Amino acid sequence: MHPEWRPSSPLYSTLHPKEPTLLARRSLPEEYKKWNQRWAAPFGYSNRAARLACSRVPGLRNRFPQLGGPFAFQENNETRVFEFPWAFFAAPVERGMHAVEIGGSLSGFQFVLAKSGVRVINVDPGESASGVGWPCTPASIGRLNRAFGTDVQLKNSTLQEAHLAEASVDRVFSISTIEHIPEAELPALADDIRRILKPGGRVVLTIDLFLDLAPFTSRTENRYGWNIDVKAFVDRLGMEMVVGDERELNGYPSFDPDYVLSELSEILYGSYPACAQLLVLRKDK
Repeated sequence: MHPEWRPSSPLYSTLHPKEPTLLARRSLPEEYKKWNQRWAAPFGYSNRAARLACSRVPGLRNRFPQLGGPFAFQENNETRVFEFPWAFFAAPVERGMHAVEIGGSLSGFQFVLAKSGVRVINVDPGESASGVGWPCTPASIGRLNRAFGTDVQLKNSTLQEAHLAEASVDRVFSISTIEHIPEAELPALADDIRRILKPGGRVVLTIDLFLDLAPFTSRTENRYGWNIDVKAFVDRLGMEMVVGDERELNGYPSFDPDYVLSELSEILYGSYPACAQLLVLRKDK
């Protein structure tokens, strides 16, 4: 485990008030609450005036995206209330950095990164994805860029088809995306993530863990995806895991489904039965 995440670390204690676990928990650190409030995450602004205006005038939110905020245009599971701020703070960004968000769709996270001074590329094939896809086009991203004063670049393709330059990216973010991608495509995705990341760069991943699928039940897929072998994906990336707990990552020998189920009173899961596995990897060379 990386030194900054040892149990004695103040940062570790903030994220893990009870024990060293890295599944998203119901209890949010104050820093996360403030971040969500600032950016109206994960569902957009919900004040009465905005709701009333949008309900009375059809299409008003689409014409004036500022009314909803950057998180009002992508449906989200409730676990994103933890995932979005966690991803932002787990590998801090600096002005001038280059970042790729894999499967950003119309999520507000890419626009928050851009407002923080990061050059952002959203790599998302949209509805042409071979797995589960959502609407995402140059026109829709352009409209949101104009509304929020950002310059997010969309690559309407897979990461492999985007042909990004080698060692050109400081951060790669993937928030609840890779579990939607067909298993056969994951090795190539891991290889390309490693190719584009600079030495010292970080990969920040949240991965849905579906409680209605194996290893919790005999079912292997649902309409959203499948429970990927996280260890196999991490091994293919060939990077050091600096944030993460193997007990709570599917595919690791120490992963225990019974333990996860026993912690459900503390673990955050959404309206569809999935909780969020959280990990950060560092490329050393």
